[in-house]
Amino acid sequence: MDEELEIFLEDCEDQLQAMENALLKMQNGEEDEDALGALFRAVHTVKGSAGMFGFDNIVKFSHIGESLFDVIRQGEIEVTLEMVSLFLLCKDHLAKIVEAAVNNTDISDEDTQIGVELSDKLNNYLTLKDAPKEELDLSQSEKETAVWHISIRFNKDFFTTGMSISSIFNYLNKIGKIIVNLPITYNIPVLNGLNPTHPYIGFELHFEGTTLLSEIEDVFEFIESDVDLIIFQIDDESGYENLLSARDEEKLEEALLNAKFIVSKNIEEKTPEVLEAVEEVSQEEVTQTLEEEVKKVVKEEPTPPKQKKPSTTLRVDSTKVDVLINYMSEIVIANSKILSLINSELEEEENSELQEAANSMKELLEYVRDGIMDIRMIQVGDSFSKFKRIVNDTSKKIGKDVEFVITGGETELDKTVVERISDPLVHMLRNSIDHGIELPEERVANGKSAQGRVDLRAYPDSGTIVIEIEDNGKGLDKERILAKAIANGQVSPSANLSDEEIYKLIFEAGLSTAEKVSDISGRGVGMDVVRRNIEDLRGTIDIASTLGKGSKITIRLPLTLAIIDGFLVQVGNTKYIIPLENIKECIELSQDEENEMGQNEFINLRGEMLPLLNVRKILNEDESQSKRKNIVIVYFGKKVIGLLVDELLGEHQTVIKSLGEVFQNLPGISGGSILGSGEIALIFDIPRLIEFKSREVL
Repeated sequence: MDEELEIFLEDCEDQLQAMENALLKMQNGEEDEDALGALFRAVHTVKGSAGMFGFDNIVKFSHIGESLFDVIRQGEIEVTLEMVSLFLLCKDHLAKIVEAAVNNTDISDEDTQIGVELSDKLNNYLTLKDAPKEELDLSQSEKETAVWHISIRFNKDFFTTGMSISSIFNYLNKIGKIIVNLPITYNIPVLNGLNPTHPYIGFELHFEGTTLLSEIEDVFEFIESDVDLIIFQIDDESGYENLLSARDEEKLEEALLNAKFIVSKNIEEKTPEVLEAVEEVSQEEVTQTLEEEVKKVVKEEPTPPKQKKPSTTLRVDSTKVDVLINYMSEIVIANSKILSLINSELEEEENSELQEAANSMKELLEYVRDGIMDIRMIQVGDSFSKFKRIVNDTSKKIGKDVEFVITGGETELDKTVVERISDPLVHMLRNSIDHGIELPEERVANGKSAQGRVDLRAYPDSGTIVIEIEDNGKGLDKERILAKAIANGQVSPSANLSDEEIYKLIFEAGLSTAEKVSDISGRGVGMDVVRRNIEDLRGTIDIASTLGKGSKITIRLPLTLAIIDGFLVQVGNTKYIIPLENIKECIELSQDEENEMGQNEFINLRGEMLPLLNVRKILNEDESQSKRKNIVIVYFGKKVIGLLVDELLGEHQTVIKSLGEVFQNLPGISGGSILGSGEIALIFDIPRLIEFKSREVL
């Protein structure tokens, strides 16, 4: 896909999401000027952008909706729930034809027919409210024809937007007609000063049509920050005077006189009469003139262009960032090797300058690493907003009234994590609505409000991101869950499980307590996949519930999956890395404390009992020759344990590498990393180790 089409697709997706958000607000009775304005702007922007790419079917369909939304904004039509449902279907259809246009594929006959039916329904609303159907075809017969002067200059970074100048001209010719096109070439530098990525040429146009000023400005809406525009009607006496003043450094007057845009150097004495003085110019003539002008000025020294404020936003394909992170990972590994060599050299010979340079390089790499990782961090709000439609459609389908509340949308998380968490969240939200929230009559009978509520929250906590899904429904019946698990043979009848362990049984494959199977849920599949997906992201998932009051699912996720700050330790003959964000403190295990422990794996830490996990024992490591034993106190969420290790080797920038399918289920290990010495160090999966110890204690 071309870069400019990718930008178009991204912009359309953003606008369609804004459209959906506005419609869901209206469906929930939150109709206001802001929602209506957002709705109109979204479809209007899609139409304008599609027009610049020549996607006529998108322009035609979106214009019908735009016309109706405009009438609604004017207060001539009252919005009903039936209309909002229709608009949501229109949004879905618009998304389909945008995707087809970008991928250069035909839409199916079924979708074509859907488009026709939706257009007819939109037309009917306009017809019923005295908005003539002819307006939908952009009929301008009742408007007066006018000729506009359009002066265009492009920001030097214009081509980085992915747009082309010809696209602008093509769209202008769709809504009217360019009758004169005068290239302005004063800014072309000498040949050795040419930069092929910079647009040196400006344009002075005469544009004829029944178009309003706002409609001409809308042509440039997609690139408004990358162009400098001056637009006025040619019979505006002050228009050319203001134009010459604004473009004073260009010596524009002579060019306008030669092209007969103006007929006198005394601008104040005579208003230009362009329609009589200028003949229609063909595209071939414009091209020929442009080539001649380029040849004339290519030997001249350039005039310094007017300084403009640079763009503050840059769209970058996420795959390019991924490549950059991969290279950064390799640099981190290589730097570790360099530091290892330097340290070994300094053991034999002191070299303070070399040590200082090495430390400076390490710090700079950390800054670069953090900067690159920040690029990958995105707010979860945009992703969460997409769930509004899912909650809305699911609840309506099964006859439930659900309020969906999102908080913490500004929380940032790695883009890869956000993308991979999307499907599990959809599944859990649907389960909350289908299994958790009761039908309105059932809620009222139980003394609750008829409307249920589902909350989706995100917030940072202890070096992780927490995502919670909470509903005020009927809660989980632990007795029923346990009975089902025993019947399925997943739990022994004699097992003594805590409430938390019973609730977690819903993540076992094939376990469902639903009274009936629906097309939404109830087959006992899906929640096991949800848990596996969360664990693949090095996260954890917990459930709390109160029968009759509701349930809360808590997901904890790491901020990023690529590079972390770690702490290097040794157990037996193997080196391990503990994520620094999970470490509370490190202490030495004295001989007295070890004797006091005996066979118990606990120590008294400042008056509190701290459970210890003997890493050597669970990973079958050899006995260490080290005379010291250390405890690394780690935590995840509210749970704290101590890891018994042999040696503490210090902090280490850690590039997380997958261990492959053979070792992916290694208990308590989330990945590996390459040390400067070339050795492989395994990365501890702290959530899994804490969970293992918790089960052992229980």
